[in-house]
Amino acid sequence: MSDLHDQICPWCQTEIVWDPELGPEEACPHCFNELGDYRSISLKLKNSGQNLMLSEEDEEEYESDMEAMDDYEEGVQRLLDQQEEAPECPSCHSFMLFAGTQSAPQSFLPFVHGGIKQPLLKAAFSTNVYVCPSCFKLEQIVSEPDRLELIEKLKIHGQEKQQ
Repeated sequence: MSDLHDQICPWCQTEIVWDPELGPEEACPHCFNELGDYRSISLKLKNSGQNLMLSEEDEEEYESDMEAMDDYEEGVQRLLDQQEEAPECPSCHSFMLFAGTQSAPQSFLPFVHGGIKQPLLKAAFSTNVYVCPSCFKLEQIVSEPDRLELIEKLKIHGQEKQQ
């Protein structure tokens, strides 16, 4: 198989070798990152004897991109160091950044469970919103005060069942 059929995912650095009959992959089979012009870079290699080298323009662009990526990663790490909670992204497993809180939408209608005769979450609960700095997926987690309230409801229901 020729080098033209080899690709490296820019997000997880996994080598992707695609079948020439099926054509190039549209997404990384490992991290599901979308591949193509938008999230990928193409490098032109020149052959000097046995060594493959980047062209001068690509080498300058590559170094500039790597410096920008290093700055980005350092900025992300500084923010993560200041967070109390940093959940792992379910898609790419990077740690997620706290983006803010969000109140439950007015259309949220709590379900009243027959066993405890009250909803698990009140209509005015809030969530913490996290964003993944690698794949930009958003995740919501019930805020701590609402989590504690939920835990208490379930503990009381558990104690009632034991009696």
